[in-house]
Amino acid sequence: MIVDFIRFVPDSRAYGLGFDRFVVFSENPSNLPNFVLKGYLVKAESGKELIPKLRRAKDDWFVGVMGDLKVIRNAIMRRRVDLILDFPEREMDYVTVKMAKEKDVAIEISLSKFLNSEGLKRLRLIEETVDLIRIIKKFDTPFVLTSGASRFYELRPKRQILEFFELLGADVKRAEHWLKRLIRRYTDPNYIMDGLEIEQDC
Repeated sequence: MIVDFIRFVPDSRAYGLGFDRFVVFSENPSNLPNFVLKGYLVKAESGKELIPKLRRAKDDWFVGVMGDLKVIRNAIMRRRVDLILDFPEREMDYVTVKMAKEKDVAIEISLSKFLNSEGLKRLRLIEETVDLIRIIKKFDTPFVLTSGASRFYELRPKRQILEFFELLGADVKRAEHWLKRLIRRYTDPNYIMDGLEIEQDC
């Protein structure tokens, strides 16, 4: 299944780029149509704000968090969080990436922030992403490569997304492993965890 993580409800044009499904992250997933996989976008400025928002998450929602470094670290320690969402001002350091590995929380690396920047800002984002990819490799931390699109014109075919990040040093096969694993948590009723699945009756 070819899947992308985005921030808007796609129309038929989006599927023309070769995607089977989209995980749409929204602060109000209950309002999303059933033809998309529902993602709960949790924005918080403190742990005090984060915790009650996480309690509202339903079992069939992917849960992604945005916030400063302190909020991100707090989120990683919470059982209900699936991934740390990407955005241009996000901070990620060595300790936080290691924590994400230990708690099995994926880190999103998205293309859209590069499309919406230029000059020195884009160069800084590239340098930060190269460093992040290097630390992710060191710990084999779960990560996903996405468009992170907020509108149709930020979408790109999966191949282009992977090729861009491969140029920055990402192990795209490993990224696809983590993505498929995350998708299976919510779409495969027989999946419990890696190496543990419900066997079908013969």
